[in-house]
Amino acid sequence: MNSVGERLRQARLARGLTQEQLARGVATKGFISQVECNRATPSLAKLRLMAERLGLPLGHFTGDHSPLEFTYLRKSAELAVKAKEPARALDLVDEANSLTRTANERADLQRIRGMALDALGRLPEALVALQTATADAPSDDPELCGAIYTEIATVLNEQEQFNFAVEAGRRALLWLDRAKHGDPAERARVLTNLGRSCWGLGQLEQAHRFSQEALEAATDAESLFRMANAHMSLGVTARARGLLDEAIEHCNRALEIHARIKQERAGNRILNNIGDVHYAAGRKAEASDAQSRCLHRARELSDDFTVGVAAGALARYALDAGRDAEALQLARESQRAAERSQDHLHQALATAVEGAAAERLGHPLIADRRFKAATRMLVDREAAGKLSEVCAMYAEVLRQRGELDRAFAVMRMAAERDFTKLPALLKT
Repeated sequence: MNSVGERLRQARLARGLTQEQLARGVATKGFISQVECNRATPSLAKLRLMAERLGLPLGHFTGDHSPLEFTYLRKSAELAVKAKEPARALDLVDEANSLTRTANERADLQRIRGMALDALGRLPEALVALQTATADAPSDDPELCGAIYTEIATVLNEQEQFNFAVEAGRRALLWLDRAKHGDPAERARVLTNLGRSCWGLGQLEQAHRFSQEALEAATDAESLFRMANAHMSLGVTARARGLLDEAIEHCNRALEIHARIKQERAGNRILNNIGDVHYAAGRKAEASDAQSRCLHRARELSDDFTVGVAAGALARYALDAGRDAEALQLARESQRAAERSQDHLHQALATAVEGAAAERLGHPLIADRRFKAATRMLVDREAAGKLSEVCAMYAEVLRQRGELDRAFAVMRMAAERDFTKLPALLKT
């Protein structure tokens, strides 16, 4: 049994398929018959589809492991990740691993494995795969090295290890600078990630600068998706810097682009930032409307990240309006959704809101426990910006209790962003 036709016939019979069943959607029954009689040769793409239908690797039929076969598997694996089929991507990577010949091929497969594991939410395993890729990647391939560090920075951002994410992002930029044919869209992605890392660390000026550079790179690449992401990041940093009109302008531009490219989830998330901009400007009715629409649609889309963000924002609005029971309910919904999406920053903020609401409802011990839990999450992630927000909320709780010295110390610590005395100040 040496020929492709003979191998195909034996595999088909072993699976109990007719020629017509094997051919369905791939070729004709007559073509399968011709192949099995060695009168026709299928293309590699068709043979691959038939091999998958028979549950066998392509090499079983070709009898060799050609470079073309490896290339097909690698590209198929990367496309599977983009098509949101990460489990299939892992299977393809495993099959391609037996065909690797060079360090570049091994490193690239580990990069794709890391991307697939990231898509599956298996972040520690993804990081291990990507670190293995950096060890295999030759230094004379800057495009590959840049792509690997881009994925590392992405995973570290998702793990909220922002300092390490900044370092990985900067390394990605250095490799992309060395590449002869650097992709500006990839550069835009790296810069947007760096902006998000700096935002997580509370470094607003650096976050704004990286986001602005990301928009320029995305415009050069003519990538609408990257342009929308950059506009969104600029909207966030502009709001934090008090530039509310500029923030609305960036958010509206991002919404317009997402509507054109039909990215509904991403577009819905922009409503959250628009709501916060309106709230900062004192337009509370518009803010609540935007956040409520965002939360309603996020629930329909089962988008836990956005549910956590929008419910948390509405909880803060309810707390400010004195609707403490409503704030408590929304804060708990936000925490549950944020925990599912592993968004610990917004989980911490919602935990603090729950603490403030519990204090007003006459439960000071619960309030103290919730604030301690919130600050612990943020200290672990060195999220100075969010930690300052939570400390400011706790200072107000202490002020209402009449503990003025302690309230002043916590507020001063939040303003100076020196949290060395935080454990002592949290003790009751």
